[in-house]
Amino acid sequence: MRRFVLGGLFATTVSLTAAGSARSMDSGLQSVVRDSAGVTIAENEKPAADSRLGWRIGPEPTLSIGAVEGDPAYELFRVADATRLPDGRIVVANAGSAELRMFDATGAHLGTWGGEGEGPGEFGRGGLSGVGRWPGDSISASDTYARRFSVFDANGAHGRTTALPDPFYRLIGVLPDGELFVGTVSSFRPPDGEFPDGVVRIELEYGIAAADGRSHSTLGTHPGREWAASAEDMSVRPHPFSRSPVYAVWGDHVVIGANDRYEIRAYETDGRLTRIVRRDHDARRPTRADLEAYVSRRYRNLSDEERSSRVAEVADMALTEAFPAFNTIRVDEPGYLWVEEYRQPGETGRIWTVFDPAGRVLGFLETPPGLRVFEIGPDYILGAVYDEFQIEYVQLWPLDRADP
Repeated sequence: MRRFVLGGLFATTVSLTAAGSARSMDSGLQSVVRDSAGVTIAENEKPAADSRLGWRIGPEPTLSIGAVEGDPAYELFRVADATRLPDGRIVVANAGSAELRMFDATGAHLGTWGGEGEGPGEFGRGGLSGVGRWPGDSISASDTYARRFSVFDANGAHGRTTALPDPFYRLIGVLPDGELFVGTVSSFRPPDGEFPDGVVRIELEYGIAAADGRSHSTLGTHPGREWAASAEDMSVRPHPFSRSPVYAVWGDHVVIGANDRYEIRAYETDGRLTRIVRRDHDARRPTRADLEAYVSRRYRNLSDEERSSRVAEVADMALTEAFPAFNTIRVDEPGYLWVEEYRQPGETGRIWTVFDPAGRVLGFLETPPGLRVFEIGPDYILGAVYDEFQIEYVQLWPLDRADP
């Protein structure tokens, strides 16, 4: 869950729309921003594959929270999210223990709250899915399985627990005015009648709710993730190359869509589409060799016999029409869009396309290997990483936005 205030977004958009085609902040990349029936559309060319934006990420983290053994407060397991408070404290959503853990700016543990349970301020097993700043100086945390969220003060004291309105399970983010961006869960339930076979997809519903949990408006249904279904054994599993839903809070807009193509759509909270950001993208259809390579890499630590068995399990799996156009998106505190490039089989590294608040492409930026990015501030990146022994750490990396 993220809450970022984006001031000046619309003034920037208006001036760029009037300007039309422009080179993006001296990056040399072509961006065309135009208006179409009240929708601002930014069309961008793709940066050169070997190019990098001039912003710099430090060579090592300034803070690393985690431990192999010792004080249990530092032993992290299944970190779902983390957020940095204005005073430098970091709150970690440790889903493995259903706890929120707070650390000071030096990484020292300050306190733990939450825990597994059904009471106020507690979280169901595996349900703690996000943490973020609440309007004012409070903190909110989402419990997906219990269809609710809790609000705590800046020191961890529980304030209230609020149920999400039907049919929503997930609190995606909090808008600047305190409204809630909510959605249904991307899970597959076989329909009544004949069991499906091949690549199947379900629709997800999104909406806006008031801070007290009451429904406010619907944002309609949008494509969910793709699943691989087998009518022969009546099984279903997430497809390895699934095209999936993408969503975020972008200022006072919400982003909803799917990564079938390189297009990011932003809506007003009443459901009106008002902004579209596009980037050139060469779609590629997966092959059977791609699927086998993916499975072999994923299970590379198994024996040859076990790995071959895993490959055999997907021998008849249907292929998606194309690889996803990108992975996840993040919106940083100043309002820039970060779109993670999709890594096709055999590709490594985490590369992001960065767009300015008006949707103009700035270039590629590579984040530290293995870092799952939770939050991007004006001068930091907050995320989690596993070491070679699968020990989990939450890390803060310095970010310098000035070109060298």
